[in-house]
Amino acid sequence: MAPSNSKLHASTYGITIWAVVLALVGGFSILDAEETVDWAAVIERLGQEAGSTPFDENRRKQLAIAHNNYAIRLAEGGEFSPAEQHLQEAIRLEPADAKFQENLAGIYLQRAQVAYQQHRMTEAREAITKALKLNSQEISAYVLLGEVEYHSQRLKEARHAWQQAIALDPARADVTTRLEQLDQELPVESNFERLSQAYFDIRYTEDLARSEGFDIRDDLLEARRTVGADFQFWPKHKLIVLLYQTEQFRSLRAGTPDWLAGQYDGKVRVPLPGQGLDQAGVRRTLIHEYTHAVVHDLTKGALPIWFNEGLAEYEAWKGQAPPWRTLKQAAVKEQLMPWSRLSTGFSMSLPAEEVALAYEQSHSIVRYLVERYGFWRIRRLLKALVGGLPIEEAMTKEFRQKPARLETEWRTWLTNLLAQSSP
Repeated sequence: MAPSNSKLHASTYGITIWAVVLALVGGFSILDAEETVDWAAVIERLGQEAGSTPFDENRRKQLAIAHNNYAIRLAEGGEFSPAEQHLQEAIRLEPADAKFQENLAGIYLQRAQVAYQQHRMTEAREAITKALKLNSQEISAYVLLGEVEYHSQRLKEARHAWQQAIALDPARADVTTRLEQLDQELPVESNFERLSQAYFDIRYTEDLARSEGFDIRDDLLEARRTVGADFQFWPKHKLIVLLYQTEQFRSLRAGTPDWLAGQYDGKVRVPLPGQGLDQAGVRRTLIHEYTHAVVHDLTKGALPIWFNEGLAEYEAWKGQAPPWRTLKQAAVKEQLMPWSRLSTGFSMSLPAEEVALAYEQSHSIVRYLVERYGFWRIRRLLKALVGGLPIEEAMTKEFRQKPARLETEWRTWLTNLLAQSSP
């Protein structure tokens, strides 16, 4: 199961950068912070003037401000290294100006945020450390550091970072929630064994190592190969895979339903029974959750839940005949869910039968779209969603039909398919 958008904890942090605007510099009239200014030219001109006239205090401050403002412009475009260099020069010129140091800390955090989102955890950690040296009271730095450590499976370090954030601002309910969640995971996962390979960081309890069929490395590599071929995407970072005993998995989250076979929340979490391992079922769960990891990297949560789950089920059952028992019954009774309400069928508070229908119906829709239009259209659809198109417009654009017409044709296709598979 994929995470809801509220659980990603990875999108934004409040980083304020102050733009100090020159009133008049060497013939450049600057009206406000929004006006486009060629700060590189301002810096060059001020530098030339510094070489030909006595460099007074006012001129030095103007040059420092120009470096500051150019750094902000560069950072907005993702050019963090030159931005940092210009702010370091501003600080050299005006070491007593605290705003410049706060701005440099903010740019370090922007770099860290981007690195974190792209799974470059070492770079993110280093940038946060630099930011905290400049501004040790920056709460968002500790919050982000906690996320970096958490998604590196360094749970004790994550707890320490979040505790520091709470010490600075006890009202941060989001951080309190993260700590409560971590306190449930830490006693279980801190004792896990580790098995690392090129693309996966696998953690498991020692008891599972003795279970029949425990070694799932081949299954994970196969998931990477087959899912990657469809999406034309192979993550370069290591994906954390946590294997639990069934009772451990159920105890991690209050209200975890019995029907939940796995979870992806930035990490793949899969419960394995101690005996009687269903290798085919575990393989499907691993592929399902790995697909969520790929889709999340590609779309950052832009995909509706039903489409996300449908893609995961399509990949998990590829080359196999899904039983679709609940879907068949719903089709016969004319109780299929409208596409517009399908995402509501995945709530953990719903009974297993209702959730099964949502999974099976979503799977069937994705299968229909792939068989009719090809998976390359699915890839284009994902790009359209990332580009900001609503799902209805994206589907109309890529499939050349409005969703209502697609839904009607899917129902006809499903009726024929189920009739063929009936005894």
